[in-house]
Amino acid sequence: MNFIDTLRSVELVLAAGEVPLLVGETGIGKTSLAHQLAEKHGWTLINIDGNLLKEGEIGGLPTIETYTRRDDAGQTVEEKTTVYAVHHKLRAIDEVIATGGTVLLFIDEINRCEHAVQQELMNLILNREINGYVLSKDVRIVAAMNPADSYDYEAVAMDAAQENRFVWLYMEADYLQWLDWAADAGIDPKVMEFISTFPEYLDKHNDGDINATPRSYERISDLYKLYTQQGDVPKAVFFNVIRGNVGKLIAEEFVNFIESDAQPLIGYDDVFSGPALNPSLAERVAGESHTRLYLAAKNILRRLDDVIDDGQADEAIDRLMEYLSLYPVDLLIGIMKDIKATNERVYAYAIENANFVDAYFKAYRPIR
Repeated sequence: MNFIDTLRSVELVLAAGEVPLLVGETGIGKTSLAHQLAEKHGWTLINIDGNLLKEGEIGGLPTIETYTRRDDAGQTVEEKTTVYAVHHKLRAIDEVIATGGTVLLFIDEINRCEHAVQQELMNLILNREINGYVLSKDVRIVAAMNPADSYDYEAVAMDAAQENRFVWLYMEADYLQWLDWAADAGIDPKVMEFISTFPEYLDKHNDGDINATPRSYERISDLYKLYTQQGDVPKAVFFNVIRGNVGKLIAEEFVNFIESDAQPLIGYDDVFSGPALNPSLAERVAGESHTRLYLAAKNILRRLDDVIDDGQADEAIDRLMEYLSLYPVDLLIGIMKDIKATNERVYAYAIENANFVDAYFKAYRPIR
């Protein structure tokens, strides 16, 4: 499933009182999904990385306490009992609960830890208890792991009974949704243009070299911003740090891409400047890939969402639809649906615009 479908699936599973298990390759966006889920619902996110734990750590070290009881003769007798210290992550949960909040407990890498640690985590995940510590009802749990046949490390398998306690959700990279997310996350436009031109590089397994993942491009974005700001970083140095993120082949493609005179994406000013739509846009649209057209439309809509007003709304929507009518029909419909989901101000004006409504139904009829 893509990011959005997985997010909605997690919400449904949690609402049913079950535990979702996200399964996806390293860097696919499992942690980002947990962050977005917590932010959406106003929950406090607390992470536990299974691969960083040692046996007995999450359960707490045992200590001895003395307590008294009365025996059958009515005499007071001192006894010893084992009490386990509370792990700092569990204490953090209690502190949030004490303020009336709700916690999203995200337990990652449950198949990369030692077997003994995995069993401790299973108690916490499936039984909501470990060594006498009981999770509050206001704690939502999401678990995550890489596929068992992942190529980059040896996984620790769960037994069949444990596997049957989870709702398994398989997560895959979707470059269009990543581009949409990247714009909101502040990913450098040049990095987004690169992925729109080479979408197959977003999640790429490189035999004998470093694998490219969506997370790789978050780091590359930061590095590229520093590279352009500082201005004195040698090209060879920049190439090496990009290679350290995505491997030699993709690094060469990226460096060549940023230094080439590649046609820039169609932008807001290209569409809205001048008294009429520039006729040359039809030729530019015809020569672009679906991915670059999608990214261009999303950038234009994001800008339009900020500047549209009552005085010129109809004129702006008319110009927008004149431009979008140059797009392939399937892409046009997808973008118009996206407007409703992500561009509230534009959609509020568009739904009252005859050209927008007519364009939707006109485009939809041929594919029914």
